[in-house]
Amino acid sequence: MKTRRLGTSAFMFCLAVFSFTTASHAKFSLRAKTDDIRHTDVMIPKGETLNEDIVTDKSVIVNGVLDGDCVSFGGPVTITGSASGDIVSLGGPVTISGLAKGDIASFGAATEITGTVDGDVAVIGSNLVLKGTATVNGDISSLGGHVDKGDKVKFNGKISTVDLGILTRLTKLKKLREFHGKDISPWLVGGLLGLGLFVMISILLAGIILLILPAIFFPKNVEAVADEITGNFWKSAGVGTLIIMALFPALLCMAISILGIPLIPLALILFCAAGILGMSAFSAVFEKRFFEGIKKSGPQALIGKVAAGYALMAGLLIFGHVIPLVGGILSLTGFIIIAFGAVLGLGAVFTTKMGTVEGKKPIIPAPTMPV
Repeated sequence: MKTRRLGTSAFMFCLAVFSFTTASHAKFSLRAKTDDIRHTDVMIPKGETLNEDIVTDKSVIVNGVLDGDCVSFGGPVTITGSASGDIVSLGGPVTISGLAKGDIASFGAATEITGTVDGDVAVIGSNLVLKGTATVNGDISSLGGHVDKGDKVKFNGKISTVDLGILTRLTKLKKLREFHGKDISPWLVGGLLGLGLFVMISILLAGIILLILPAIFFPKNVEAVADEITGNFWKSAGVGTLIIMALFPALLCMAISILGIPLIPLALILFCAAGILGMSAFSAVFEKRFFEGIKKSGPQALIGKVAAGYALMAGLLIFGHVIPLVGGILSLTGFIIIAFGAVLGLGAVFTTKMGTVEGKKPIIPAPTMPV
């Protein structure tokens, strides 16, 4: 019974994290454009206001007022003034000593709050520190780290955490307690768990970054492939299956041919590029189907659709190794979806010639007028 309650709690926590991150992407995607990514530091001086969204791979410092969302790929985010939108950091530390009115999502880097956050806070793969007179009015979610809070900290929501201690109880590492007649040190077990968690989160972040690149630089190609997947579903599946079956024989024929050997690296590069483009398009299609199924509004911009779709698929694999009882089913489901999506994507990429030909859009029946 205790294990069942633990599994249910962890499962609900995972759903809460995904719901929050997807909602954050949705709000950001409604206003941000895919061609607004900056490659310079962003600094808003005290007394000044910036009325736009920020997307950058450098640092963000807000000493004044930011009226918009903020997304940072690897750079630190520091808010000493005020930010009205959501804050998303992928790999960079987040420091809030001012006012953040939206949600905060931090992946793979430490987050420190000494000011006020009106929205939710989700930290994955790192620690969350609340000190001083910090105030969080929303919910707090932490995966793979711990939450440190001082005595004067105020929060009006609930805190959901999955730390390494829980992961230790969920796994069966008790079998490793004896090694040549000696007990394994607790720090070694924690180190192995931490390393495994770091690898899984790194794979998740790397996959998101890799799949959103086509959506950023080739959005029309991704949309064409996505339309082909939706409009010619079975044709894409059949063509993709044939490509997978013919790949190894084709490489073998090249290997035994003198003229074909130099073409093997080019063929592999082309295959990988087609796979990335196809999975990017399938992620957008999967995200659309998922939110239609739960009757909720998802991200509107293509980059948000791709990121949210991949996060949903990869989350099934990652959390399937953490959650007891139903974990195996989640992992198997995630593997099947990703494998089938790769086949569909390859087929659609081939039939649309890498997205250069417009895909077949699904036929939407016209509404009937009442007589």
